[in-house]
Amino acid sequence: MRLSGVVTEKPTFKVSPSGVEHCNFTIEHRSVQKEVELPRNAFCYMPIAISGTLATQLKNTLSKGMQLRVSGFITYQQSANNIGKLVLHAQYIEHI
Repeated sequence: MRLSGVVTEKPTFKVSPSGVEHCNFTIEHRSVQKEVELPRNAFCYMPIAISGTLATQLKNTLSKGMQLRVSGFITYQQSANNIGKLVLHAQYIEHI
């Protein structure tokens, strides 16, 4: 999946017990798409997860307000209180 948007909050960075760096943030996507030959506003907030080398490389460059294009895969994550959400696990990030 590929999605573009604006970083809505300061990214958080953590290191797992195994030493892998992880980064989490949310992007806000807004666009106009065509549906049945009519314009339709598209809007969503998408949680983004970055792990490993990519997270380490971006640690000092990601910030709130940046416009990004993110590519990766979507997974379903469930919190301890059983609230589920889709998360885009980034494999490629481009500043736009």
